[in-house]
Amino acid sequence: MMDTNILDLLEDIGRSAVARLDPAVTLPGDTAIERREKVLQAIRGTVLPRRLEFTAANGDCLAIEVNSSRVTDVFRVRFGVAPDFETDQREELATQLGQLVSDIAMAPAPLSMMSLRPDNALEADDVGITFSEIAKACTSIELPAEPVVSIVPDAAEPVTDDDAPDSLASQFYVGAERFALGRVQADVGNGVMKRADGDCAEKQPLHADQALLEKFARDLAGWDADAADVLAHPQLIVMRPSGGKGASLAVLNDGDEISVVVHEARKLGAVVNLWTSLAGRNE
Repeated sequence: MMDTNILDLLEDIGRSAVARLDPAVTLPGDTAIERREKVLQAIRGTVLPRRLEFTAANGDCLAIEVNSSRVTDVFRVRFGVAPDFETDQREELATQLGQLVSDIAMAPAPLSMMSLRPDNALEADDVGITFSEIAKACTSIELPAEPVVSIVPDAAEPVTDDDAPDSLASQFYVGAERFALGRVQADVGNGVMKRADGDCAEKQPLHADQALLEKFARDLAGWDADAADVLAHPQLIVMRPSGGKGASLAVLNDGDEISVVVHEARKLGAVVNLWTSLAGRNE
């Protein structure tokens, strides 16, 4: 016969249980130190392949792919560009991940977490960075024990012609260097090439001649005309192969210039992260 205490416990659970309408759960923690510990615990407790998204009260987000307590990819970060798991050294990756975990922990509370299915099946060689390596990297990063209040000036310094920022397309071209197989930057009006490198450089297999760039510019102009009522610039256009594997194309059109980036399909997270980082910086 089942113990009476167990029956009472089950009855209490049944009375107090409430359906969760939001897939996100709040990670408790009044300080950044406590919140970082909760993020690390979430990584450690994730055994099956999952996409974990940690979102702060101000919308800042850290989205990572986790499997067997190992981080195998980063899709979105709070600041800067996501680390490259194919080119960065293991020790460097662990340090970067420790900083990313610390950054999201320092974002305004409350911090929520969503656990989602990964976009693509994990590759056999996706070894990842272990929980222990990330936790060790975190020990060298000091966090404030109490929330920090920042005072932002009402007016920003005026931008002069000498220090005016590059175009958004140019910034996208530069920022994509870490994950691009090839890059092209061109004028959106006539398709005149401004620069190219990697597999898109001259005499390389994906090099685009002037005739092709002019046709592409005309196609984009037609797209702009058809979508003018619903879409404004800048625009990010992503083309992915069927099945989600192989080379993909990312095109940033800022209205004056375009940057075309050829990248591996699995690097889509890095593309989106770069886009959101630049879009937020140029608002």
